[in-house]
Amino acid sequence: MINNLWSKDYKSAKKKFINSIDILQSKDIEVQIDSIEINEYDIDGNSLCIDIAYIGKIDAKKIYISTSGIHGVEGFAGSAIQLEILNNIKEIPDDIAFIFVHILNPWGMSWLRRENESNVDLNRNFLYGNEQYSGSHPHYSKLDKLINTANPPRRYNSFNIQLFFHSLIHGKIKTKQAYAEGQYDFPKGLHFGGHKLEKGPNKFIDYLKLKLKNVSNCMWIDLHTGLGPSGEDALLVDLNSKDKKYKELKSQNFGHRIASLDPKEGVAYKIRGGMQRGIEVRFPEINWTSITQEFGTINGISVISSLRTESSWVHYSKLKDKDIINHWCKKDLLTAFRPFNKKWENKIVCRGLKLFNQTLNILKNQSTT
Repeated sequence: MINNLWSKDYKSAKKKFINSIDILQSKDIEVQIDSIEINEYDIDGNSLCIDIAYIGKIDAKKIYISTSGIHGVEGFAGSAIQLEILNNIKEIPDDIAFIFVHILNPWGMSWLRRENESNVDLNRNFLYGNEQYSGSHPHYSKLDKLINTANPPRRYNSFNIQLFFHSLIHGKIKTKQAYAEGQYDFPKGLHFGGHKLEKGPNKFIDYLKLKLKNVSNCMWIDLHTGLGPSGEDALLVDLNSKDKKYKELKSQNFGHRIASLDPKEGVAYKIRGGMQRGIEVRFPEINWTSITQEFGTINGISVISSLRTESSWVHYSKLKDKDIINHWCKKDLLTAFRPFNKKWENKIVCRGLKLFNQTLNILKNQSTT
């Protein structure tokens, strides 16, 4: 059963998601499906959209949100987990509804990119209020020529060694934070947060404005891959380790898996323009519990190397359309975020379902007053 959850491409993942929703509807479970057009196309010229299923009563006070694929190519694992969860839903609690957002960046998954069609890292794109789409970590400019090469990639290079020594010289934490927090000054660079709120995020926020009007409590799990030990999951929260909610999560059978985004406290890093925080501040009346479930794949430097080579190929290969996807760097990128290993696949799906059940119980026990 688990093997059928894993898709070969975005098109087949979408088909499986819609089929799972159809099965739920056939069981007389209340489901509303929305497909949000983003006016982009997949590698075969088909129109792309963000598919969202709302399951349960429209006036529910508690909402459980599951999101996948904001980093396109990471969507293979997120999709498989969501399918497993959907296939195990037997009934809907009276006071809870579910929102399953299947692949927030369908263009990225289709074209095997982490970024969207504008080279924007959408999980750095949700700035809010007076925040300006400008600036970068002071150290990013020193990394620029190392991680963003202005020429087609070479399969064999010394990048891993260079980055290792760069981290030794300048500090691992500073290098990690500078590389990953999000930057708004290098449009062709990695972790570019954009110059405005992108159309996909904008439409997703509009959708939530309609669905969260009467909501008091929300549990949100955002699914990612590429960070940490292979097959292990970290539960990342944008909370200080002294925060009351952080301590509560630590005590609820998660233990060391709960990790702050503070780069000094674990594998993660603080980010600008993150989706979960960016949406939380737009809906301040809701009691949010937001967790990023991050699954490890391969070693961190190799993940960065795959992103670096794929990015330089996209920007400097001079190829366009479908031709650009038939290159070794695309396969390397896919493997970096979706290892083709049955043991890894099974572990990811099982851990995803387990976290769903654990966090759903937390939401059930939360007071709405």
